[in-house]
Amino acid sequence: MNNQTFTETYYISRDKGNSVKWQRGRKEKCLPMWIADMDFKDDERVIEALKSFIEKGDYGYANLPEDYYKVFIGWHQRRNNVTYKQEWIRFTKGAVDAMYQIIYSFTEEKDGILICTPLYPPFKATIEECGRKVYESKMINNDGYFTFDYKDIERKLRSGKVKMMMLCSPHNPVGRVFKKGELEELFDLCQKYHVLICSDEVHSDIIMPDQEFIPALALKKYRNNIISIVAASKSFSLAVFSHSHVIIPNQRLRKKFIECQRKHHSGSVNAFNALPTYYNYLYGEEWLDCVNNVIFENYHYFADQLGSDMEMTSLEGSYLLFLNLGKYAKKKNAAEVLKKECGLLVNDGGTFAKGYESWVRINLATSMKNIRKAVRNIRKLVK
Repeated sequence: MNNQTFTETYYISRDKGNSVKWQRGRKEKCLPMWIADMDFKDDERVIEALKSFIEKGDYGYANLPEDYYKVFIGWHQRRNNVTYKQEWIRFTKGAVDAMYQIIYSFTEEKDGILICTPLYPPFKATIEECGRKVYESKMINNDGYFTFDYKDIERKLRSGKVKMMMLCSPHNPVGRVFKKGELEELFDLCQKYHVLICSDEVHSDIIMPDQEFIPALALKKYRNNIISIVAASKSFSLAVFSHSHVIIPNQRLRKKFIECQRKHHSGSVNAFNALPTYYNYLYGEEWLDCVNNVIFENYHYFADQLGSDMEMTSLEGSYLLFLNLGKYAKKKNAAEVLKKECGLLVNDGGTFAKGYESWVRINLATSMKNIRKAVRNIRKLVK
């Protein structure tokens, strides 16, 4: 299915419903391109499977489908060349909930946790709300291509105060899909200084066609020192269904995590919330490939139209483009400038790290019609 046919088939008008994204757009009379969800409905077979479940009317206590783990493991073997085992998998109510549980399970109050910024704001907020200390390493920006600052990371790890590193892979908002060598150098440092790695990989299915995603746990050498967060929530826009996986190969760490879940009564899985993930892993592969092609085309349209006028990230994964409007916002907050002068709602770069107020994060998981409108409106600043 080509991109135009896919969009005509699956794009949904959300401006009159209860969408958080579009309600705010309606209220502020702007085109909403902020919060990370898609403007495409799910594969019809997934919708029909969910309708069939609802129509049966059996809403009592339920287990996961018998082949849930087989389907989940098969998906990641096929898509990402990584093999998980059923006993490694635990469940949480979403990725941010997983962060809380991992932090409480494996660190103590006032322990240091390292993050690489700019970064999705709940990472820092969760660390602080858990009473831990944030150690922030600023990524190196090479004209929109962000990389780790290994020297700075080692300086922070050498202090002995950092007990965990929280990695976002693919990275939100800079759109990097880290190469094997990058991850190995990072993981070697963490191993050297006895720092546990938590890898949030919820964007791992949204990979541009010219890239290859490497899951942290695919690097077997480091497996005993890694905990991964994996979900289909971004892959298929399932935010309303709170369902995520925490994958822990190390038996000692897994036991500790299970004990923490039991203590907080948080280890049970909602079988209904798991169904959209299950059905999408069964039926949604072609749909996902089409989505990735649409996002790739949208990104290249943005880059072709505006790349010579402003700095933007080299999008490798996720559907989130990070854009620097410093030349045109004139030291004002770029997100506010886009809202007032261009009628666009975007995420404020300053929420991802201090010093990024001239940057904005733009959601590309929408129709080309909306992308063209956004580009036209941004050109008002350029002109």
